[in-house]
Amino acid sequence: MTLRILCLHGYTQNALSFTKKTAVFRKSLKGIADLVYITAPHVVPIPTLNTPEERENDQLEEDSGPEAIPYGWWTSSPEKPQYKGFDESLVGLREVLEKQGPFDGVMGFSQGASMASILQLLLERPYLSPIMSGLQHDPFKFSIIVSGFEPRDAEKLAWYTNKYPVLEKPRKRRSEDDDEDIMEVDQDDDKENVEPKYLHGVQGASMHVIGRNDVIIQQERSEALLKHYQHKTPVTLYHDGGHYLPSNAASRQAYKSFVQSFI
Repeated sequence: MTLRILCLHGYTQNALSFTKKTAVFRKSLKGIADLVYITAPHVVPIPTLNTPEERENDQLEEDSGPEAIPYGWWTSSPEKPQYKGFDESLVGLREVLEKQGPFDGVMGFSQGASMASILQLLLERPYLSPIMSGLQHDPFKFSIIVSGFEPRDAEKLAWYTNKYPVLEKPRKRRSEDDDEDIMEVDQDDDKENVEPKYLHGVQGASMHVIGRNDVIIQQERSEALLKHYQHKTPVTLYHDGGHYLPSNAASRQAYKSFVQSFI
C-alpha cells in the first residue's frame, strides 16, 4: 500500500519550487508515499529581508522562471492579523481534496505548514467552516509540520482553542450472515455512566520539524503550535539549522519511520 500526501509550499514559493526543495524528502519516502504538490491561489509580494541570515535561510532564488513566481495562502500583517485570501485558498483546497483525493496525510512548510495544520483540523471538524461543510473526505491520518506556527487570525485560533468531542474510531464486526466486515462506531456517549470525552485542537497524529536557528519562524513560535496536538503526543524533530526542511541521514530516517507507521 502506497500512501498519498498532499504538500503545501511556503510563502513566496509554489508547487514547482517546493518540489525541487523537497527532493531529498521525497526520495526518503520512495515506495512508501506519493507526494502531490499544489500551488496556492494568490500571487504575493516578496517580503524585504533585512539581514544576510534571513536572506540565506529564506532561500529565495533570483531567476525569472516559473518556479520563481511567488504565491501564498493568505496575506496579513501584525497590524491586520486577519487572513486576507484564506477563504479562496480553502475553496481551492476543497476542490483538490474532492478531485485528487483521497489523501492519507498532509505536509506543509512555514505558511503552508500552518495551512496544513488548519486543514487537518477542519477535516476532523468540517462543520467549523461553511466552505468545508459536507466534504466527503476522511480526516488525515497524520501531518508533517515544518517550521509551522499557530494562526494569528482570531477566528482560526479559536478553531484550536474551542473544546470538541473526541472523534470515535470505527471498529469492525463480522456479519452473522456472511464473512463481510461491517464498520461500526463506538458510541460511548450512549452508554450509561460514561463521561463524554472532549479535547482542544487537533486529534490526529503529527510530526513537527523545528529549526533551532530559524530566524523566519523562531523556535518558540513553532513550539507554540505543539500545545494544540495533545490528544496524540506529537513527534518532534529538532535540527540546528534555519528555515528549511533538513535532509541529513537522521532526518531522512525520521521522516521514513514516521510515515511508514501509517501503512
